[in-house]
Amino acid sequence: MCDARDNLPKFSLSGRLADLGSSLNRPQSRTNGQKRRIKLHEIPENVHCSIVGTCASVTDLRRLANRLSVVIDADAADYEIHGYFVAESTKNGPFTRLFQKMMDERYTGAVRRVGRTRDDTDLADLWDDMRDKGQIAAAYWAFMTHGHIPAPMRNRIFGEVHMLSHLAGATFRKQAVETVALRDQLQDALDRARRNEAGLHDAIRARDEEIAGLREEMARLKGQVAAAEKTTFARHGTRRRKTNLRMEKLERALVSARERARQAERSEKALEERLRLFGTPVGDGTGLVETNRSADRDTPEPESLDRSDALSGKVVLYIGGLNSVVDRLRTVAAEFDVDLRHHDGGLEQTPQRLDRLLPSVDCVLCPVDCVSHDACIRAKRACQRLEKPFLPLRSASQSSFRTALERLASTLDTPRTGEQ
Repeated sequence: MCDARDNLPKFSLSGRLADLGSSLNRPQSRTNGQKRRIKLHEIPENVHCSIVGTCASVTDLRRLANRLSVVIDADAADYEIHGYFVAESTKNGPFTRLFQKMMDERYTGAVRRVGRTRDDTDLADLWDDMRDKGQIAAAYWAFMTHGHIPAPMRNRIFGEVHMLSHLAGATFRKQAVETVALRDQLQDALDRARRNEAGLHDAIRARDEEIAGLREEMARLKGQVAAAEKTTFARHGTRRRKTNLRMEKLERALVSARERARQAERSEKALEERLRLFGTPVGDGTGLVETNRSADRDTPEPESLDRSDALSGKVVLYIGGLNSVVDRLRTVAAEFDVDLRHHDGGLEQTPQRLDRLLPSVDCVLCPVDCVSHDACIRAKRACQRLEKPFLPLRSASQSSFRTALERLASTLDTPRTGEQ
């Protein structure tokens, strides 16, 4: 399409205006011209520009150019492409056939509506309705390509579409002017906003400085008031203040002591309840039954008896307690020549491991204040089933563990002492 501008038809504006009426009213050559569809190349030449420009876009023209193998320069203007295809639309060739087919497919509904309408009044109403709804491209193509449209109506439709292009140009110019004015107004608003923002920053800075000064003054005044109050108390209320402080301290100590006493009572009741739940009489901290106590009272203990001999080689399982105390408990167990094994009661070690340990030990110790209730009940039931001693302890302390081992050693030594 390098020579497209050279092939454009040459005509004057006065010539177009003079020939407009006659071209639109020119009768068709065929006898059935009032019924059949009018081909694009059969339409008067001075109408092609408005049809191509109104019914199709430049994108449509470029697509048709690709199908027709028409080479378009990369820098070709839209007006040049439009002018080239307007000239091609006057010829009975591939372009007019493709263009006619594309427009018929795109505006099928409008073509059918116009084809079914025959009355002149109904045709005028149909044009007005489609125009008001913005269906100008579809209506223009349908009305200009139907042969039964009266010539006056063709002239009217052509004139309205022609004037719409002028109105569009005027609207574009108006919008361009308004756009420039709005751009200027926006710039003015931005400038005012920047000035206001700068003023606000200055006001905020001044306010912050004033607040800082007021805070310093307040701190200075508070210091003066505190110094004055201190001097006043030092002169007139020193003894009374000391007395009040002493009384408050004593009252706090009394309240704390009462609270500790109540906590001790609650702890003692809870321990007794847990011991009763385990089915073991409450003893002196070791959890041994009263029969062992009576045996200790009835059987005198020789002063030379070595307690470690009675437990030598025994395996004792300690369930629960504090992990930080286990090493010290092992030291105490070593004094009695006892193999101490420990299970944390279910914190990290599983209950299945407890079931594996119980058959291989000789005795079970369980501090009731620091152990899982489920683990303790599980161990007690297993000891009853295996007929092994189960000794619940009041606390997880080292002294309670040592006392339990001493009592256990005394219990195991009693039969041997009676034989002597």
